[in-house]
Amino acid sequence: MKKGHGLKRALPWIERSELEDLPTGALLARLKRLRWCEESHDRSDMSDEEVASAAGMILFKEDDAWRSAYADVKEILAGREHRENKP
Repeated sequence: MKKGHGLKRALPWIERSELEDLPTGALLARLKRLRWCEESHDRSDMSDEEVASAAGMILFKEDDAWRSAYADVKEILAGREHRENKP
C-alpha cells in the first residue's frame, strides 16, 4: 500500500462499534494508515481549500479525531488474541 500524499492520506471516521467488527488485519492496516497522517496543518503543504474539502475526514495527528481513532484501534487490538513471537 502506497502512502500517498495530501488528501490521499485522509481517513474516514469509523465508529468504535464498527471497528470492533473488523478483522485484525483490517485494524492493523487502519493503524498503519493513521500513522501516515501528517503531523499538523502548520507543517503540511496542503492549502486551506484542500483541508476544508476533507471536512469530516482524519488528516492530521494533532486533531482530537486522530487521537481518538488511534486510541480506539490500539485498545481493540490490545484485547485481541495474539501469538507470541518465539525465537
